[in-house]
Amino acid sequence: MAEFQIYRSKQNSTHFVAVHTESDHANAKGVRKSENLTIHTLIPDDGQSRIAFDAERAKSRILRDGFYAFAVNVEVREHFE
Repeated sequence: MAEFQIYRSKQNSTHFVAVHTESDHANAKGVRKSENLTIHTLIPDDGQSRIAFDAERAKSRILRDGFYAFAVNVEVREHFE
């Protein structure tokens, strides 16, 4: 099954870049070789919705640019004393 490779910025923990495992686009190759990014996780390209990752938007940007950059900010809303 094809997957999205998710890379995380070493400088900013909220910044991520996705490339598709089947992409041989020059920008995707650049993301994979970047010294500023580290592999974070793999997400199956199965059409399922996921928190903080829009697969359809990612696919359109990857087709256009070879990669999809996005940010994830998590804020704890419940506080226990």
